[in-house]
Amino acid sequence: MMNKLWSFLFLLGFSILMIVAGLEDEESNCFALRDEACPNANITFWLYTKEKPEGLEISPFSIPVLEFLPMKSLKVLIHGFNGHRNYTPNVQLRPRFIKLDINVISLDFQKLANEPCYSEAVHNAKYVGRCIAQLLRLLLESKLVANKDVHLIGLGLGAHVAGFVGQFMPEHKLEHITALDPAKPLYLVNDTAQKLDPTDAKFVDVVHTDVLMLGLLEAVGHVDFYLNMGVEQPNCGPVNQMETHFCYHNRAADYYAESISSNAGFYGFYCPNYKSFATGACVPKKDIEPMGFYAHPEARGRYFLETNNGPPYAKGTNYKNINRQLKGRTFMNDELIDQLFENKADA
Repeated sequence: MMNKLWSFLFLLGFSILMIVAGLEDEESNCFALRDEACPNANITFWLYTKEKPEGLEISPFSIPVLEFLPMKSLKVLIHGFNGHRNYTPNVQLRPRFIKLDINVISLDFQKLANEPCYSEAVHNAKYVGRCIAQLLRLLLESKLVANKDVHLIGLGLGAHVAGFVGQFMPEHKLEHITALDPAKPLYLVNDTAQKLDPTDAKFVDVVHTDVLMLGLLEAVGHVDFYLNMGVEQPNCGPVNQMETHFCYHNRAADYYAESISSNAGFYGFYCPNYKSFATGACVPKKDIEPMGFYAHPEARGRYFLETNNGPPYAKGTNYKNINRQLKGRTFMNDELIDQLFENKADA
C-alpha cells in the first residue's frame, strides 16, 4: 500500500512539475552526456576567496595554486535543477562564507540541468559528480586543501551530485556533505548507488523543506532535520501552486544561511520516525541538536523543529505550540494523509 501511495504521489507531483516547467516541449535542446571524460566543457568551476570575491574560473589544467595558500576550509556549492553558479544556494551562502574567510568553489553545470530537461539532468548528475571528484582529488593530492576541511553543500539535484562525488572518491573519504532538500523526482529508488546516502561521506546532514513534492521525505543522512514538518514554509504562497513548492524547496538554503550567524540558532528535537512526530508520540526532551552550520558530526537520527513566520526564522529551543497537523497544510486530501503512515512504523 505504501509503495503504491508513494508512486501515486510521485507521479502526481512530477506530472505537475512537467506541466509547469514545460517538460513536454518537443523542441527542447535536452541532451544526456555519454562521454565520461573529465574535464567537461559543460561543467565549470569558480573559485571565490576573500581576496577574489568576484570569482575566478579554474580547471584541473589551471589551478591557481597561490589562491589556495595558505590552506583554508573549502565549501563546494552545488546548484540544483535549472540553477547556475549565481543561483540558490550560492546567493545565500557564498557571501557569508567569504566573509568568514572560507574559500568557496561554485559549480556551474546549467546546460546539463536546465529546463525543460529534468530526466536528462538526473542522468547527467553522475557525470557532474565524477568531474567534481577529479578536481577535488587534484586539490587534495597537491595539498592545497586538507580532506578534513572539504565540505560539499548541494541543493535538490545538487545534493545527489554531492553523493556521487563521494562514490567517486573512495580513496579520499569525503568529510562532510550537507543536503538541502534533496530532490525526489526520479530518486525514489532503493539502490543507494543511484542517490545520496550516509555512506557518501563521514558526515551527511540533511535539511528537509518540501517532502511532499520536490524533496525526499525519507531520511538519507546521518542526521535529518525536518523544518515545519518539511511540508510547508512560511510566506511562500497557496499550497496548490507549483511556485509555492519551489519556494519551499529553496528555503532550505535560506535557513542554512541564517544558521551561520543566528543568535537564537535552529534546534531540532529527536523523534524516532516521522510518524511519531505527526502523532505526538515524541516530545522535546534532552536530545536536541543544532541544524545548519553548527550541526554536530556525531548527530544521528531524525530531528524536528519549527520556524518563525519571517526572518529571522530561527526559534532556538522554543517548542511552544508545535504544529503536528498535516491536514490542511498540503495539496493532499485527508484520505491520502490517513494512508500515508498506515502500517508504516518507520515512516
